[in-house]
Amino acid sequence: MFGNRSRSAEEHIATGYLVTHLCGAMVGLQLSRSLADSYGAWADGELDSLPGELEYEIEQLLQLIEDTQGISLPRYSKIDATVNRIRRLVHVDAIWRNRLVKLATLEIMRTALCGKSAMWEVLRDIPAGETEEQYRELNDLVSKQITTVTALHHRAATEAFQGTDGRESASGGDPIRSSK
Repeated sequence: MFGNRSRSAEEHIATGYLVTHLCGAMVGLQLSRSLADSYGAWADGELDSLPGELEYEIEQLLQLIEDTQGISLPRYSKIDATVNRIRRLVHVDAIWRNRLVKLATLEIMRTALCGKSAMWEVLRDIPAGETEEQYRELNDLVSKQITTVTALHHRAATEAFQGTDGRESASGGDPIRSSK
């Protein structure tokens, strides 16, 4: 049991829901850092802001957990720093250069962002502490992230299955003829 007061079953469920999304956000943050590190140049800088945006959203989620559930998670930053160091230690560039790894990683990131969008929608529909303005800001941010990652995912799919750099099809050229 968290905190120093007895909690109802609904409070435990709400806490579990928020902490589950927090754990997912922490994994998503590490994935976004790896995406930015590995594919930042390929993505023409479109992934550069993603880690910072996710850090901001995690701060919002941590504040929401503290405000609505009475739970403070002060060790989050230490956990994040440790996991980030581990991510850097096990990062193998050769694996990340594979076109299918790029495609799969972008699919995972897109799925994670859709899950986060669903969480903000749920929290908007129930009184959870954030204001309508905060909800709009967070929803707009995740919508932008989904749009960006989806476009990059389509480009990665073209590269993976047609052997192009993904730019020919985006510019209207025939990717199959361009690669011959």
